Amino acid sequence: MMPTAHAPHIAADSMHELLPPAEAREVLRRVQAYEERALTRLYQLFSDRIFRFIYYRIQDRPRAEELTNEVFVRLLENVENFRPGGGDVTLALTGWIFTIARNLIIDDYRRQKKRAAEPLPDDDTDLADETLDLDVRLTRADLQIALAQLTEEQQTVLLLRFEEGFTSAQIATMLGKTDMAIKALQRRALATMARLLTLPRADAARTGMS
Repeated sequence: MMPTAHAPHIAADSMHELLPPAEAREVLRRVQAYEERALTRLYQLFSDRIFRFIYYRIQDRPRAEELTNEVFVRLLENVENFRPGGGDVTLALTGWIFTIARNLIIDDYRRQKKRAAEPLPDDDTDLADETLDLDVRLTRADLQIALAQLTEEQQTVLLLRFEEGFTSAQIATMLGKTDMAIKALQRRALATMARLLTLPRADAARTGMS
């Protein structure tokens, strides 16, 4: 297993500056030749982001560190067969790495045969794509609890959109969906989170009036 690295937070818009498509193609070629420096480059760019993506989902730091390392083990095991196609190599490579992480999370859930909470039914309430406007003071713990009650796909979309900063179009490419489908998932997820996060305040108001 590789040691845990502490890479700086990388905004999605700067991803192409840090790893332009031409360099991404070259780094990928060298990783496929198992060059250590190229693998180190990928690890430094992605390890911190992958750790956050996993940790938000499982809320277990030691296990998140293990799964982060496992992502790069899986990457090495399968990199020879990865073909980015003729499009944006940076985005294709990023999407592939996050997909490895997502599949490991799903496998981990299945092995443990439990989830923190069952997903709630989708709420079709329409909210703006870009904001979650809640008139309530929220903590990170509140958001994590609400996030855990979304479907797996909704969690993935929200984390990639708001935690990692990818656009809806980029997420669509990464997940093999249409931009419209990603925006619909995002609206339903935000509506469900808004409902979950405002319930405690409503309950408290009713209690205070009784």
